[in-house]
Amino acid sequence: MDSMNDTCPLLSTYSFLQPLSTLPILAPLILSNCHLTSPYPSNKAFNVYLQHDPEYDFIIIGAGSAGCVIANRLSEISNWKVLLIEAGTDPPILSDIPSLFPLLLQTPYDWDYSTEPATQSCLGYVNNQCKWPRGKTLGGSSSINAMLAVRGNRKDYDNWESMGNPGWGYDHVMKYFKKLERVFIPRWGNDSTLGYAGNVFVEDYTNNTLYDIRKIINYMAKYYADLGYNTVEDFYAHPRAGLTSLPGTLRDDVRWSSAKAYLTPARNRPNLVVMKSTLATKILINERKKAYGVEVLNYGKYKKIYCKKEVIVSAGSINSPQILMLSGIGPKNHLRELNIDTIQDLKVGYNLQDHIAMVAYVAQLNLKNYTLDLRLLDFPYGYLSERIDTGILPNTMLFFNTTGNTEDYPDIQTYHILVPRIPMPIFLPFPLEGLRVETVNKIINLAEKAPSILITPALVRPKSRGRVYLNSKDPLDKIKIISGYLTAEEDVKTMVEVFKILRKLSQSQAFKQHATLTHIPVEVCSKFVINSDRYYECLLRHLCTTAYHPSGTCKMGPSHDADAVVSPELKMYGISGLRVADSSIMPQVTSSNTNIPTMMIGEKASDMIKKDWL
Repeated sequence: MDSMNDTCPLLSTYSFLQPLSTLPILAPLILSNCHLTSPYPSNKAFNVYLQHDPEYDFIIIGAGSAGCVIANRLSEISNWKVLLIEAGTDPPILSDIPSLFPLLLQTPYDWDYSTEPATQSCLGYVNNQCKWPRGKTLGGSSSINAMLAVRGNRKDYDNWESMGNPGWGYDHVMKYFKKLERVFIPRWGNDSTLGYAGNVFVEDYTNNTLYDIRKIINYMAKYYADLGYNTVEDFYAHPRAGLTSLPGTLRDDVRWSSAKAYLTPARNRPNLVVMKSTLATKILINERKKAYGVEVLNYGKYKKIYCKKEVIVSAGSINSPQILMLSGIGPKNHLRELNIDTIQDLKVGYNLQDHIAMVAYVAQLNLKNYTLDLRLLDFPYGYLSERIDTGILPNTMLFFNTTGNTEDYPDIQTYHILVPRIPMPIFLPFPLEGLRVETVNKIINLAEKAPSILITPALVRPKSRGRVYLNSKDPLDKIKIISGYLTAEEDVKTMVEVFKILRKLSQSQAFKQHATLTHIPVEVCSKFVINSDRYYECLLRHLCTTAYHPSGTCKMGPSHDADAVVSPELKMYGISGLRVADSSIMPQVTSSNTNIPTMMIGEKASDMIKKDWL
């Protein structure tokens, strides 16, 4: 098989697949899928290092969900020379298989951040630290996420506008959602609110059907209907409370990251230069407070690269504030502590928000004549031959409002994560990364007995705020993340209420016929009366973790907002020639998954840049 390994990166990169390649039934399928992924732009880092005083019109830092969009749109202008800098490399072929995304966590394609040890949250995780995955590859987190496609609620964007950000209301940003989308979901019909010709494919998980997940969801829908929540088929176009199956950023059941959507079609443009495996370490700012270039690190050497028009920072809610603070843009007291000269005193790193998720209950299924055993060859054969993804995808969920308010603005997004009956887990579903081993073992014990659904609510309109700090002035030193989880009492009350609402599931006669509902026991919580508010709060503080949506650390706002870092045009206050365009500019995190909204930010930023310079 050596020759096969040499010609097939699927095998050479992922050695655990090599034994499968010896099986006659799988070998031809593996070979036929060696070209599964799209071609990406070549790495021009070495070429740039050889240039003397290289200069570009625009330099973009970060090839993530927004950065790839901006690189594509700016390079549409043929006489603009555009440089895109990315710390990672191409996404691995494995990332194309939707349900295997957990295997990408804590790999070289993940920045593998952890929050600082906490006293009020993450208590059930190793060292009281929650894991925060962030993509370190072309496409950024869109290359390692669960691919759920959600725009967010109308009120999210109308709130942004009411906070002093004209042009960011829902009716204004709608055209950018439509511009980026290529929706192919025939059951929705021809909905005028959707886009059909954009770069980002939005499709159903049509082939995730070997286990017939719809059968499981159907009886859950009956219970939720008793609580007043109906099934919502067109949630993506018209978000509201109810049970829904979300589409994904997929094309024919293959991941469609922002890198595939925007870099692959632009890969042969001579005016687009992509530097991979290159860390941007500092933004160059002159005495007139104008950004004129970027310092980068690659091949063990630092190099300065210059630009004539703008530097655009699109490195995400963790890395964008890091490079700004390393460049002297940030809170002066913090920068002074690290002996970094303050060029502009701004609240960079403040306003950190994230959706809190937790495994609230486990529903052990008891379905007659219905098996959910995971067999070794079902997955590779099904996916490679027919794109049948038999893995674990949390695309079916309930949105609801804990307050009982009739306003259709849900504050909870509940994931339903299928866990087949397995003798041992191949990988952990997303809310379990970093949990202490004793808690993981309890979940494994449940999975050994029966196929289960992890009922995992996420708080999508958090009031708690955190902050990111520099650990040092060394750009290779990871940033310090204070999650701020559960520091607002309102968040605690909301999540305690979720326990009570979901517990009613166990009291439904229809549900009892099909499943047994239990919560994950936490030993230290046994001192409280079971099912009391104190008991639920204890479970919450031990089991809560990230839903992978950190946002807000370079807040967008009007000039009179003391907390604002960038203007509604995403221009850095006090520094010319510098913008930020990614999820860090969100004044409030959207009440949904943030990937599609971040690409929308990239599209809108591109238009604003073109308007200024054309």
